[in-house]
Amino acid sequence: MNRSSKKLVRDGNPHERRHPLEGGGVRITTFVPLHFRKRGIRKVIVGPDGVDEPVIINSSAFVIPPIQDHTLLKALALAHYWGKQIDEGVVTDAGEIAKRERMDVTRVREILRLVIIDPRTANAIFEGRQPRTLSLEFLVRKSLPLDWELQRQMVAQDGG
Repeated sequence: MNRSSKKLVRDGNPHERRHPLEGGGVRITTFVPLHFRKRGIRKVIVGPDGVDEPVIINSSAFVIPPIQDHTLLKALALAHYWGKQIDEGVVTDAGEIAKRERMDVTRVREILRLVIIDPRTANAIFEGRQPRTLSLEFLVRKSLPLDWELQRQMVAQDGG
């Protein structure tokens, strides 16, 4: 939103406006197109499209380490473990896993769907390099396409 005209800026490009003040000074208003996305119960700030790193950090400044999403990591590990158990014939279906794990069968099926996740996305999750807004809730609510390229596009568009 632009405070002075109360209209949405349609172009979405960063820009500055200079407003002369009565005392001879200038007030500068800067617009930066940022989006707020929910990740679980937190909100995160996502930069404009096409900008991978909206903030450039000097080498002398501190570096923020990658943050692993432990909930997402655990779900991904469970999905692969359960998938292996089904493949080896230890269990027959999600219902049997649900009984053994004392979980709801719907939740087991949601987590089992993570087996088809793109290997690049899975590696990014393991290393903590996934988009900040990519969460277990996002992956469970969206139906993942089988094509890995389509998955990457979906994650880049909606999850990041």
